Amino acid sequence: MKTPNPSSPTPNASQGPIPNLADWRFNRYLTMQLMPLFYLLLILGALVVVVGIVGICFWFSMLAGIIAALIAPLAFLVIVAVIRAALEYLIMAHRIMRIIERMDALPDQVADLSVRVDGITDHVDLLNSHVHDIHETLMHVQPLLRSAGLPSRLINALRPPGKR
Repeated sequence: MKTPNPSSPTPNASQGPIPNLADWRFNRYLTMQLMPLFYLLLILGALVVVVGIVGICFWFSMLAGIIAALIAPLAFLVIVAVIRAALEYLIMAHRIMRIIERMDALPDQVADLSVRVDGITDHVDLLNSHVHDIHETLMHVQPLLRSAGLPSRLINALRPPGKR
């Protein structure tokens, strides 16, 4: 299964405050862009539910309504904390998915790196072969140069005239 690619543009993407809302192929994630709106809607929904429960409790009896009204703020805070924890979990899962998407690209990058290392290895092997050939040539020429005394004459020619 191919995961949506957050970096690839879609042809029908809208450029409004919440881009790609009309992306029917789900090529991009909207999680992070819609999270504040979703959080606000969930809190408003929780508030409506808590106020509705308090209203229903008042409808049954005055005592049940008063007890519900006293418990309602604590219940609302607990609900908001649970909503916040759940949304933070979703954000964490979203970030993990983005890391996994980046890791999916690693094999291609490593394969390219392997080709480059192989090319460098070939160049180093060729250079090593050339150095070996030069060494072999010098080993064959060395006795000839020693017998001719050429190195000592070159060294003497390079010395200043007073130090010969």
